[in-house]
Amino acid sequence: MEGTATVITTADFTSVLTNLQNQISVSTVVEVLAITATACVGLAFMWWGVRKVTGALMSAFRKGKISL
Repeated sequence: MEGTATVITTADFTSVLTNLQNQISVSTVVEVLAITATACVGLAFMWWGVRKVTGALMSAFRKGKISL
């Protein structure tokens, strides 16, 4: 298993870095942050709603009546 070893330098990554810099802009970052924040708020409300409904159902089974 003999072969020649090649050394990787920063010049090998310049095309990758250039393409990444061309793709990322302020509007892209803001869009990703807005989508992430919206998803987090939605998940928090969903979690709260599931806990509320579960508590109401468990209370209804215990007491025999529904109260919200």
